[in-house]
Amino acid sequence: MATAVAHPRVAGPWIVVLALWLIPSAGLLSTSVGRQALVDEHVRIVEAFGGTVSDAQYVELQQSPPWTSYLTGTRLLLLPVATLLVALALRQVARWHRGSLSTGAALAVSVQASCILGLQQALTVPLMFLRESVTNMTNLAAVLPGIQDGSLPARLFGSIDIFALWWGGLIALGLSAATGRPARSYAGTLLGLYVGMAAVLAVVMVLRGGS
Repeated sequence: MATAVAHPRVAGPWIVVLALWLIPSAGLLSTSVGRQALVDEHVRIVEAFGGTVSDAQYVELQQSPPWTSYLTGTRLLLLPVATLLVALALRQVARWHRGSLSTGAALAVSVQASCILGLQQALTVPLMFLRESVTNMTNLAAVLPGIQDGSLPARLFGSIDIFALWWGGLIALGLSAATGRPARSYAGTLLGLYVGMAAVLAVVMVLRGGS
């Protein structure tokens, strides 16, 4: 991250990140398994918030799979607009702490942190095909034993992605390199915001009686 701040490189790493995500994803979603997985993911999201999908709606979804159902969790952070927004936020935070972070350097930090998310997609997309599901499989609920499905802990830990935590740690290192402040101070703030948003989401799903 210190190198990214001092000598920012954006185009090459960004192309690699997007390729790691888009090429496997395009392959998955071009198959009948992938298209059905999109339908199932849409139904899962609707039911998680207490909604229902009628038979007629299900047939319509099968005829026109909802591609937006794929853009959830860490995949949202890989969108170019999200990478740009993160870079702008990084530059502003650095200014608040009287650090030096140019727009190019901020974008380089954002892209470098996204490398781990691109790697996540490259590793998990083949597993999604085998499982016939695009549901996130790298959340804490998937690796912690003894959590009852549908409970508040299951909703909370299911909303916290391991790779997102890793990404936040890299962002904290980038800010530390730009401002000279300890990375742990930024990591703590980012972790608090992330867990707080996950908690709100989990409470909303439980209160709405989602399945």
